[in-house]
Amino acid sequence: MKTHPNLVDSVLRFGISTGVLLLGVTAKANPISLPEKPVTTEISVTIAIAILLEVICVWLILRHSRRPRLFILWLIGMHLLTYPSFLGLLWFLQDMRPAFAVAGGEGLVVVVEGALIYLLCRFVLPVKPELAAPSIGKCWLASLAGNICSAVAFPILLALYDRFISV
Repeated sequence: MKTHPNLVDSVLRFGISTGVLLLGVTAKANPISLPEKPVTTEISVTIAIAILLEVICVWLILRHSRRPRLFILWLIGMHLLTYPSFLGLLWFLQDMRPAFAVAGGEGLVVVVEGALIYLLCRFVLPVKPELAAPSIGKCWLASLAGNICSAVAFPILLALYDRFISV
């Protein structure tokens, strides 16, 4: 039996989109306590800066590849789906040890974000169509590097905020 490539791509896109949206619907609360503080402006700004650093890291890795117009805005918008999905996954995994739940959730986020980046670069009108589209492996690598950058930056940003701004 021969499958049509467009059908496979459509099913893949629908499956990823549905999975991300269903995880986001269940995002009731973040069971992993942040430094024992309620969600405040400080934590919101810190999360936003960490996501911005992640987006910049992904952009730097894929800067010589074909990508859509306003790529950074697409990446920021992608986080409107993936961050609530991550929180929903943490809620599902709340009976696990927090470190395992976060590691599993981040691993899934890397896979989903890499796939979404791949789909963005393949199917949204590119800035420079003469450039080669990035491979799925390069997109996953960019997602992994971006998430590592974000995860490392978050506690550093919280410490800097506590040290300099909340005085």
